[in-house]
Amino acid sequence: MLNKSVARRYAEAIFSIAHEADKIDDYQVELGKIVQSIGEIDGLQEYFEHPLVPPKEKKEIAKQLFSAEVSPIILNFLLLVLDKKRQTYLELIYKEYEEMADEYHGIKKAEVISAMPVSDAEVKALAETLSRSMGKTIQLKLTIDPVLLGGVKIRMGDKIVDASIAKKLEMLKKNLKTAKIS
Repeated sequence: MLNKSVARRYAEAIFSIAHEADKIDDYQVELGKIVQSIGEIDGLQEYFEHPLVPPKEKKEIAKQLFSAEVSPIILNFLLLVLDKKRQTYLELIYKEYEEMADEYHGIKKAEVISAMPVSDAEVKALAETLSRSMGKTIQLKLTIDPVLLGGVKIRMGDKIVDASIAKKLEMLKKNLKTAKIS
């Protein structure tokens, strides 16, 4: 939980700057580019996270790699993160920023878990229904989980709507165990 609160503070700081500069989407793309590059360049993440490598050296590498790729604000943000030894939080900072940007744009992400493949038309119809009821644009991601047997489960943030057959069977089992027979 501490990791998320640290990441949230950094994300709030850069989001505030992005909002003032009217560059929320631009900075999101740039932060994503940094996180993706660090993950893709062999050994870079380990190098940045190694406690014996001085922040000064990490910052020099970051400048060489990213100064031509991102804006000075995002580069300075990355250098600050490295200087404060918070580089292990970069991906989490990016995810927090992404959530803030989605919230700003009125977008909420949700996951639909189904026992079987669902057509694009059904997913679109469900997204439209959820969007109307939530008053926000809902973006759905579909996941297949055969354990559900049938039906769907919808996960939106920390809320879960479970309309799966597996859940109904579980509830029926619980009710049968507690039922009094006369």
